[in-house]
Amino acid sequence: MLIGLAGLSTPAPEPGPVFKPEMVPATAVRTAAFVPTGWLLEKQINGDLNGDNRPDPVLMLVERPSASAPEARRERALVVLLNEPSGQLRRVAASGTALYCTGCFNSDRTAAPDLTITKGTLSVRHLSGVAQTLDVTQRYRFEAGRVRLVGESVMQSSRLKLDTTYKRTDYLTGQQQTEHITADPADPNGAKQLVTRKDAKVPTAPRFLEDVNVASLNL
Repeated sequence: MLIGLAGLSTPAPEPGPVFKPEMVPATAVRTAAFVPTGWLLEKQINGDLNGDNRPDPVLMLVERPSASAPEARRERALVVLLNEPSGQLRRVAASGTALYCTGCFNSDRTAAPDLTITKGTLSVRHLSGVAQTLDVTQRYRFEAGRVRLVGESVMQSSRLKLDTTYKRTDYLTGQQQTEHITADPADPNGAKQLVTRKDAKVPTAPRFLEDVNVASLNL
């Protein structure tokens, strides 16, 4: 992903997740079947992703901890299922690159990425950093048999000084807006703010869950 944010000192996660979509079945009756050997179900949410009024499970998986190094970093994976009329669960997306791993950031205070489903849209939120933070929310929708990235909101902020950048991207329309907020150097009290805005266009070619790699965020 090309987000072009600079200034955060937190080290980026290493590439090379071990999860592969073929590790989980194409269909199964229970969600437990989609948790491969060596992995745990860290979180499950349910919501209607395709408009059929049936709850569709979304699974966040995490590698089992090592007995010899329980605090070592562990990869995460995201699996999106559809609840079929037959009672089967069908895998429509699976990725080992769409979620931050555990221990990827020395100063990361969040326990795990946050998942929600609202009006058919799956939102995945990542928050990392302490003095300087990066807050990323990526939104997905089920479209033509796949799970498509439709929008993204990025906030980079410094808690030591007023310096915040918001970037909002609509991948369906190609509209992107960047807003930068800084303290006014002319105000000795630091109460006044300067706001600059910039509009841009980005490609609208479909990008899917499997194309997203959070390790490529410029941290």
